[in-house]
Amino acid sequence: MNGGGQERVPGGMTVVRKPVRAARLQVRPDGTLRVVAPPSFDIGGFLQRNAAWIEERREELDRLATEGCGREDELLLHGRFHRLVPGARFAVDGTCGVVTCPSVPALRRSLSRMLKEEVLNRLEAYPDLAGQDPGQIAVRLQRTKWGSCSSLGNLNVNLRVIALPDPLREYIVVHEAAHLREQNHSKRFWLLVGDHYPGYRAAEAELRRYWVILERNRAWGSLRDTE
Repeated sequence: MNGGGQERVPGGMTVVRKPVRAARLQVRPDGTLRVVAPPSFDIGGFLQRNAAWIEERREELDRLATEGCGREDELLLHGRFHRLVPGARFAVDGTCGVVTCPSVPALRRSLSRMLKEEVLNRLEAYPDLAGQDPGQIAVRLQRTKWGSCSSLGNLNVNLRVIALPDPLREYIVVHEAAHLREQNHSKRFWLLVGDHYPGYRAAEAELRRYWVILERNRAWGSLRDTE
């Protein structure tokens, strides 16, 4: 156990010891476990009691990740898997399914520029949400969400959005732009989203599937490692 209370154990499981009232168990998208529990809590017994649920959850995640199985070393871009090839400059050959780049940091910078430009262009189609002068747009590799909106009207967009097919990239922009008018996920927020993107429920389900695929994708993992 380290000073922060996080305990590494065999089998890809992380245990965090802290003075919580009840233990919490999470099966992460890659199938590994995270347990938050009081200092003297019996982790082994807890896992045995929840073994069936853990297995069910892992099977569900495996189903969600099916499309990316065997393609973990390819870069998912615009909803398609691309082979990464070394080259002097960044280029995307959609016909052949090849992305050329000189290095992983260069790839991350190029994808960030692509996504930021796209988001700015898409926001122009929703002046009733974003206004005539939207705030700053920042592209980052966020670890838990596709995007966020600050109280100052600035948008943070996860670089992973560039991996998604066009309809889902459109939905992310609508969702975050709607937060410029409604800061929380209230009924009014979802009505506003539905007015601009009627299929948002299906989009939310698809985003969950793509998140699992990306969590297991080594090409995208290498981009995160450049932070």
